[in-house]
Amino acid sequence: MITPLASPPAVEILTIQPVGDRWRITSSDGLFEGVFTDAKSAVRCARAEAEAHPGHVLMLTEFV
Repeated sequence: MITPLASPPAVEILTIQPVGDRWRITSSDGLFEGVFTDAKSAVRCARAEAEAHPGHVLMLTEFV
């Protein structure tokens, strides 16, 4: 008997964007978001969220 493999988790992208003097995190599936006063806190939260959920991807880019 062949057992089907479980499907891989969906890939969700976490985005961190500046909004005025705040930083906003959103997920591509719309189920996660947050607003932070500094970028370091936003990155720390997004990293923890990505690590807690297989399939979540955190991509950091530097704003110029």
